[in-house]
Amino acid sequence: MLRFQPASSEPAAFNWQSFILRFVIPIVLTIALFILAIFFMLIPLIEKNSMDRKREMIQELTRSAWNILAKLENDARSGLLTREQAQQQAIEQIRSMHYGLEMKDYFWINDMHPRMVIHPYRSDLNGQDVTDYQDPDGKYIFREIVETVRNNGSGFVSYKWQARDNKYHIVPKLSYVKGFEPWGWIIGTGIYTDDVKAEIAAINRSVMLFSGIILILMMLLMGSLLSISYKAHLQQQEATAELHQAQASLAISEKMASLGKLSAMVAHEINNPLAGILSYARLTGRYFERQEDLNEHLPAVRDNLRLIADEAKRCGNIVKNLLQFARQSVGDVGPTHLNEIIAVSTRVIDHSARMKNIELKTEPGQGDDVLQCDAGAIQQILVALIVNAIEASPEGRDILVATDCTDPDYVGLRIRDFGCGIPEQDLHKIFEPFFSTKESNKSLGLGLAAVYGIVRRHAGKIKVDSRPGSGTTFTIRLPRRHVPDTA
Repeated sequence: MLRFQPASSEPAAFNWQSFILRFVIPIVLTIALFILAIFFMLIPLIEKNSMDRKREMIQELTRSAWNILAKLENDARSGLLTREQAQQQAIEQIRSMHYGLEMKDYFWINDMHPRMVIHPYRSDLNGQDVTDYQDPDGKYIFREIVETVRNNGSGFVSYKWQARDNKYHIVPKLSYVKGFEPWGWIIGTGIYTDDVKAEIAAINRSVMLFSGIILILMMLLMGSLLSISYKAHLQQQEATAELHQAQASLAISEKMASLGKLSAMVAHEINNPLAGILSYARLTGRYFERQEDLNEHLPAVRDNLRLIADEAKRCGNIVKNLLQFARQSVGDVGPTHLNEIIAVSTRVIDHSARMKNIELKTEPGQGDDVLQCDAGAIQQILVALIVNAIEASPEGRDILVATDCTDPDYVGLRIRDFGCGIPEQDLHKIFEPFFSTKESNKSLGLGLAAVYGIVRRHAGKIKVDSRPGSGTTFTIRLPRRHVPDTA
């Protein structure tokens, strides 16, 4: 006969070995790896990225200030200002330019002698020979700056300097300097490495606090696990399953948020080609509505359909390359026919001109129109200048886009409108960032500044002639052989 033994009232022995292997060791290893990852991977990566971002920041700021000097020097060569007036305006503008913490970060200028031209916080050095000026470590700061510019045109220099306007507080500093050859000047700005270290220290404190909280929670969890039974293990497994489900839901939410941002970017980028597709589709539809004239308009219909296909392909390329647009890079430089770029640009913007009853006329120059350039950037120049011309022109007037290919070393590009023109007092300011002659707040004044920057990157020249009521002419000369930007 079978007999059942009564269940023992003694609790089952706790399997310490299993508990240690399954819980204690993984928790301890996880905490150790977490701490190691924080202090030996994450923090150094944050420090490196922070320093890289700040290096890029001062590099771009110096280039922006350098462009101001280039603009004023160009005005002097064009006869709008004397050399002395241009240099004085440059000094005043650089002296007043501040940014950063409490708007106390600054730019300075010294020459290749070296002699200090302008320093906002060390007026005692202005006009002085700083050849023998040393930092507390004995480094000849300005000799090294001049040597860096003489050898490379621009670069980074480390030394010790006063903290902004506090001449009694000397700290390590990293500056980016760039030479301005026409005037023999060097312009620069810098960051204080103590600021980066302070940011890292703040992150360290936050990480330590966060790690301490995690450690305390883990200790409490381990104590709780030591005092519970097999039922608690089951509950823990259930809680782990719920945690995994929550993590999966969070991952889905993050994917949906990213998809929303991507969709917004795609919608913004493809808006212009879709507008062109819509305009030419409507125009083609009108041709089909007039059946009796259809044969006469078949060539125009074929051209419109070809443009619609090209713009649709452009939409596909935008979607395909959208992630690459997150970080702007230098475009591909290669041999390109300038007249082909003009043809594409005018075709894309032609529908906007027709809405104002404006005709875009092109006069391709005789001769070889091939040059080495970034075709996308040159198209950006054309679209920006033509759009400005359309906005400035009254209905029924023409806009002329012409090329000059007679020079063996340069090609010329001319965009002329017969609109309202630009006041004489504004001519020397139109290429400055954030300056605009438009009354509408829709314009940020960045279009012509971008045009000027692209022309400079191609080692070209741009000139504007305008009279109120007589229209405006932009003349651009680009070298046939690409010259890499030294900025």
